Amino acid sequence: MQNVKYNYEIEGISGIKHRFDVIINNDSKYLALDVMLNPSDANIIAFYIKCFDTKVKNAVLITSKLPDSCREILKSCNNSKIITVELNES
Repeated sequence: MQNVKYNYEIEGISGIKHRFDVIINNDSKYLALDVMLNPSDANIIAFYIKCFDTKVKNAVLITSKLPDSCREILKSCNNSKIITVELNES
């Protein structure tokens, strides 16, 4: 059975609680979704770290236009399945 939770915290293996905008879980598998309107390198790294710490393997990141430096960071996060959706600026 799937559960959808909004503004939900998951405790990571570090003991730190990380908040995601939306979590969809099925048993012990999670899909995380966050919205980031002004992404920076630090924001992208923080998102990756919270996915890694909570063992969320599948994540969707909805952002405004990503700077090239953020794209490079996401390319290097190859052990995680982070799907990025960029919003059009219209």
